[in-house]
Amino acid sequence: MNSETAKPVPAALRDQPAGAEVLRVFSEVYSSIMIAYDAGQHTLYYAPAQLASLLGYNPVDFQQGYSSFLEVIHPEDRAFLEHSLGNLKALQKPADLQVRLLHKNGTTPSFRLNVKATQDASGAILLLSDHQIHDSSLNEIDELRQAKAEMISELQRSNKELEEFAYVASHDLQEPLRKISTFSGRLLEKFEESIDEEGKLYLGRILASAENMRLLIDNLLEFSRISRVGQQFTNVNLNFVMMQIRNEFDLIIDETQARFQIEKLPDVEGSASLLKQLFSNIVNNAIKFRKAGVPPEIVIKAMPVSAAEKQQMRLQNGLAYQKILVCDNGIGFESEYATRIFQIFQRLHGKSEYPGSGIGLAICRKITDHHHGLIFAENIEGQGACFTIILPERQSAPTLNK
Repeated sequence: MNSETAKPVPAALRDQPAGAEVLRVFSEVYSSIMIAYDAGQHTLYYAPAQLASLLGYNPVDFQQGYSSFLEVIHPEDRAFLEHSLGNLKALQKPADLQVRLLHKNGTTPSFRLNVKATQDASGAILLLSDHQIHDSSLNEIDELRQAKAEMISELQRSNKELEEFAYVASHDLQEPLRKISTFSGRLLEKFEESIDEEGKLYLGRILASAENMRLLIDNLLEFSRISRVGQQFTNVNLNFVMMQIRNEFDLIIDETQARFQIEKLPDVEGSASLLKQLFSNIVNNAIKFRKAGVPPEIVIKAMPVSAAEKQQMRLQNGLAYQKILVCDNGIGFESEYATRIFQIFQRLHGKSEYPGSGIGLAICRKITDHHHGLIFAENIEGQGACFTIILPERQSAPTLNK
């Protein structure tokens, strides 16, 4: 073993700037062997006697230090440790690995090694379990991982097939539906004089049902198209998006006397068409679900997501996020339905009272998922509904801990 000069563990912790943070992390975890890493000194601090006892070495001969610790790790497993310690700022959650250690008797027993970075990434805690992982346990873990991978692959395949079916079925339904609408309209127009009021009522209902079906099919096609078609991400000015939405809604805005209060919105990287649809659906809901006799008031504002909020929502480290709030003075919803409203075909009100397909908010969630963001809603008692959209300013691959 290489010999390195090192201080006793308690003193080393007290002497390091990150010592208080390291001790705080120590209090949160439990293990037989706890190892402190100082990124500034590139040094590991641990109790050599514990590691020596675990691996059959004489505590007198076993020295503590970075290179000494690496010497007892199997050469094929060292890369993980060095990579983790060299990239502490990118370590979003404790990294876990089954490592093989080199026992004095020549065997390579496997143990669990957990690496947890301090909050300021100036150091880390390595937790080395003193319980050997037996071959049977490793086999079980490998089998579980393989089964999990197969289940994920099957789920992805099923989802893809379901989306393909929804797209094809919806597309093929358009032609017969178009004929129903066309010939019903012609029948009503050509024989208007000879059809009695009851007949006209029936034909009117056929046309209304066909129109509702067309809307549903269009929404289903849009829902399936979001993940089927690759979207090109560009810089999107949300102020411009909101201006487009207001121009398109000008008739219903005049009709309902809707009032907007829009603060300056940020630019984000994403699909301009999808983000426009996202905010169109939410604004449309704010106007649709208004209180009787009360003009809709819609407040839209944005702010950066704080570090505490990022941690709470388990957002990706290293990315800046924007939080956009869209609040209204409408009828709101029961708080127990805050999650349900984003499920496809979920309706809280009757079609006769509030027409629609029940897919709009499901599309919103799918769009935010596509942008690696979040969306949730809150009912403000007596005031209305408030939707929160979390979007990254710049895109990257989704993370497992979202």
